[in-house]
Amino acid sequence: MYKIAAFITFNKKIEKNILSKKAKVKVKFGNQIYLNHPVHLTLFTISVKSINSLKKIYKNLGNEFIKKKFKININKTGAFLNDPLTKGHTLYYGIKKNNLLMKLQMKHLKLINKKMYVSKNLNLKINSKLKKNYKKYGFPFSGNIWIPHITIASIEGISEKNAFIKKFLKLKLNLSSEVDKIKFYRVNKDKHYFLFKTELI
Repeated sequence: MYKIAAFITFNKKIEKNILSKKAKVKVKFGNQIYLNHPVHLTLFTISVKSINSLKKIYKNLGNEFIKKKFKININKTGAFLNDPLTKGHTLYYGIKKNNLLMKLQMKHLKLINKKMYVSKNLNLKINSKLKKNYKKYGFPFSGNIWIPHITIASIEGISEKNAFIKKFLKLKLNLSSEVDKIKFYRVNKDKHYFLFKTELI
């Protein structure tokens, strides 16, 4: 099985801002989970048997499927405290609610699941809503339960009341970026291998 991630990437201004925050985490806390990941918003991750089958789906997409590009706003900071996936506190930039982004996620998840086999074998202990989503789409954080975000890092071994976290959560943000493509990567642990992209016009 291959783990596939669908990413939305950002303009240079936002990328520079986030890389700066990652650098500050590294100076303060050393190497942490997600620190070396590329700057991105994860639209979804799935596990598939065939990368070629996935590529074929997007190579043969009809014009009626292609969506127009749109803008998203980054307007807050946040933290998944005691993140069950990392056992740390995951710091992120949050995205202002955007129905076009939500629809984009679901449209592509439905397309892929309709056209090819997506693994539904999950070992994590998750609630019934997440489990239902996973069994349907192969990705638990789909639809209204999804919290679109750009991860900075997940910091282990500190209190949620740590001064660095408190300061981060008070940051004011007002950044915007155009969503004009989805990039697909094969993920192997902390390594990301670019596969292809699909454009929004």
